[in-house]
Amino acid sequence: MGAAPAQAVRIVLLNDNRLFTTALNARVEQDPRFEIVGSASDGPEAARLVDEVRPDVVLIDAGVPGNDPLVATRLIVRGAATARVVIMADPDDELDPVEAHDAGASAFLQKPRSVADLLETLELAAILAQVRLSQAE
Repeated sequence: MGAAPAQAVRIVLLNDNRLFTTALNARVEQDPRFEIVGSASDGPEAARLVDEVRPDVVLIDAGVPGNDPLVATRLIVRGAATARVVIMADPDDELDPVEAHDAGASAFLQKPRSVADLLETLELAAILAQVRLSQAE
């Protein structure tokens, strides 16, 4: 990948799958480019957490039961001007990528085949957030 962010990419997860969260945490602990700074199980909890820890990227699993990823995205984007939202969806999810973008998501992807693919997307989202910040100054 191109130029990496100068500091670790700070990530908040909105995911209810403990196996996924544990696996991602284990992988991230071995990679100094990333740091998971929090985890939430629904949109309002994620929005509060984002306001508190100010991550670079919020990774939303579109398949969390009882959670509307578009509503969660709007809550997060409205409260945290610099956080980039990345929505992951299963191929059979009916979530429209255009609607995700309109809600404020920076990226919409099918659940990646590997953690490396996912981390590359998160790194890109963080780079985009830094570019947006520098343009606003």
